[in-house]
Amino acid sequence: MINLSYKFAQNSSSLEISGMPDVSNGDSTTTIGILSSWSLKIIGSPLLEGEKVHLDNLMQVVLQYSRSYISGIRKTFVSEKNIVSISPSGNNHKLLLKSTRKGVKPLEIFLDDSELSDLTQCLDLLRFDSRLSIKWDIYIDRPFTKRFIINNSNKVKKNFNLLYAFIIFTLSSSLLLLIPINNNYEPEQGRKSSSSLTEQIN
Repeated sequence: MINLSYKFAQNSSSLEISGMPDVSNGDSTTTIGILSSWSLKIIGSPLLEGEKVHLDNLMQVVLQYSRSYISGIRKTFVSEKNIVSISPSGNNHKLLLKSTRKGVKPLEIFLDDSELSDLTQCLDLLRFDSRLSIKWDIYIDRPFTKRFIINNSNKVKKNFNLLYAFIIFTLSSSLLLLIPINNNYEPEQGRKSSSSLTEQIN
């Protein structure tokens, strides 16, 4: 039985899949039609392994998230089976992976922009490789409409505008509290009038 293995690597990510030709589908001896295993290594993170459904879920959210991020949209994406999710986390991106086995805690991986780019490129190389005849359970890429981009971008801008307004209000209030107030201050003209009146009485 032929067992094939192909690797897709970028700077910080390395994805390796193994499988065999699907004879019933007429695959050649160099084509993987049946996926038997896969493993993903991201620098600084544990080795990830799983079944095809896990890889499908990973591809679903990462590819969608990356497309949205490039369009200026920062939002959370969750896979259909709720196994994988990715969301903005400050200047980074939090990848959350849940095991289908009971008693196993979810794994959190934080990626910067370059690591997210490397992972996305690995997944793109995987799904477009001619040596694979595997049908991936992922969404078909469709261009975002202008309305979708504007609506989602506006939500982000509104949140930042609210944050900026709160910061400005807080700073302004703090500055006002620092201004000294002299309750004993008496205007110069008032003092002169008081002195003149006193002299006239005397």
